[in-house]
Amino acid sequence: MDRELRILLTEAPVPDERDAELRAWNVVRAAFEEREPESPSRRLPLRPLVVLAAAAALVAAALSPAGRDALDSIRARVSGDDEPPVALTRLPAAGPLLVVSESGPWVVRTDGSKRLLGDYDDASWSPRGRFVVATGGQRLTAVEPDGDPRWQLTRPETLADARWSPFPGFRIAYRAEDSLRIVDGNGTDDSLLARGVASVAPAWRTRPEGEYVLAFADRRGVVRVADVEALRELWQVTVRGRIDGLTWSGDGRQLLVVTRRSLSVYAEPGRLVRSIALPSGTHTTAAAFRPGTGEIAYAVMSEAGEVSRVLLATSPRGGSRPVFNGRGPLTDLVWSPNGRWLLIGWPDADQWVFLRQPGVRRIVSVESVRREFDPGGTGAGSFPRVTGWCCVP
Repeated sequence: MDRELRILLTEAPVPDERDAELRAWNVVRAAFEEREPESPSRRLPLRPLVVLAAAAALVAAALSPAGRDALDSIRARVSGDDEPPVALTRLPAAGPLLVVSESGPWVVRTDGSKRLLGDYDDASWSPRGRFVVATGGQRLTAVEPDGDPRWQLTRPETLADARWSPFPGFRIAYRAEDSLRIVDGNGTDDSLLARGVASVAPAWRTRPEGEYVLAFADRRGVVRVADVEALRELWQVTVRGRIDGLTWSGDGRQLLVVTRRSLSVYAEPGRLVRSIALPSGTHTTAAAFRPGTGEIAYAVMSEAGEVSRVLLATSPRGGSRPVFNGRGPLTDLVWSPNGRWLLIGWPDADQWVFLRQPGVRRIVSVESVRREFDPGGTGAGSFPRVTGWCCVP
């Protein structure tokens, strides 16, 4: 009976089978032509399994939702690179994570150990991970990674989006409702920089001359880049659509501006040097420069909110290649300090997915992320946010 059933399943025609085969073949052929050469010693043991898993995933994209689910299961079982989800016992690369959950920000060490820093709403790293700057209500606090507060200031407004300047870290920028303020790294000399700013975190870079340069967005859709020391604007650009994110490349030469419908890269003095076209019918949910390169990882989601993809734009003139697909939104694209691992937040699966780059050589998934940061609870709360993967001490 089992043998007869297998024969029937094998010979049963698949709806739209021929068109699906052609679509899958075109994708496989394009991916093969763009592949990165590997040495024979590294290629032979896993190549048949990886190719079979990749082919299954590509064919799944051309089939019905039920067919995609079945082939996703096949891929998970066949690929030697894709490991089953595990508990958070260690990180795949050195350097601590900073994670914000409903209970507050946590420091996650490389060995998987965690420490809750306190009752704060948001947090980010200082240079070299010596401190964390956290906001909660009307408080801004510098906290040591073991949870001990170093200093604190309070204001009458609600504070958010505190960001520490790069090494040597003498300045912190933060939002006080619709105002942008600057405070010294020791908690003194708190001063106003700008009013009418948008609800998006500012982004620092340090120029070679030692000047502190800060990018921020105002409520009119203008991105402004200012010299904080000289209190003068260096350049500005007007962006269509709501600005969702600002981030500098590692060398500080390029600024990535993220909106729902666009990814644009600017250089001095506000010159557009790159614009990344989004797949039709999608919008962005996250984007990040890969450390030490001009590569950009970005996540897009279908307008229906059913399927998301992470793509990697590797060069200004080249296209983007997909590196991960998932159901529901994908959030928090965070690179490891060495640029070899990309962390993806996947709320619908309650997982973190770590992709080994280049070429997705390995996939490590951490399961039950909500429960990891809900001690004593059920893990039914919101999905934790990863706000940074810090440097190796």
